[in-house]
Amino acid sequence: MGRRALFLLFALVALSVVAGAPAAAEDDNRVAVVVAYGDGQTAARCIAFSEPQISGLEALSRSGLAVENEVQAGGAAVCRIDGVGCAVDDCFCACRGGDECRYWSYWQLRDGAWRYSVAGAGQSRVVDGAVEGWVWGAGSVTEAPPPPVVSFDEICSGAVVASPSPAAPTVAWSSYGLFAGVLLLLGGLALLVRRRARSEA
Repeated sequence: MGRRALFLLFALVALSVVAGAPAAAEDDNRVAVVVAYGDGQTAARCIAFSEPQISGLEALSRSGLAVENEVQAGGAAVCRIDGVGCAVDDCFCACRGGDECRYWSYWQLRDGAWRYSVAGAGQSRVVDGAVEGWVWGAGSVTEAPPPPVVSFDEICSGAVVASPSPAAPTVAWSSYGLFAGVLLLLGGLALLVRRRARSEA
């Protein structure tokens, strides 16, 4: 086999190795989630995600905490987190009659202060560096107790929950380029072998 054929064979092997190597996940974005259970206990998680943005409900669902939510006409309602709250089939069990209503309120940290989110967590958009909060307790839009103030850096300086996107995987164009390169090399190698065979005949 000539030098050209050996070079093409070596290049083919190299391309095969590169094509077979798994692509590294790019979870460059992070969101911090704070959960207050209403009994003085809190949990904080840092979630990594690869999308440009996700919803507040997705951030909570990817936190690794046990989340139960009910899909309603106006969106999804969080019923229970880590066993605290109401069952999915009776999501607002603590809001029957009387003046007090206990539920999971949804918050967003803005400029160092918590703001009650009027929009549902399923409709909210969360980007890199955001801090989300959830509180189980009594209250309304104007009187619900906020979570404890914890900065993004305090939460995300520790362990990160790597959460891949639930979306269907897509094939990168670079994969097609590698495949086409392998085909071209195979064609070139076959042509050289055929020419060498003819010259030796």
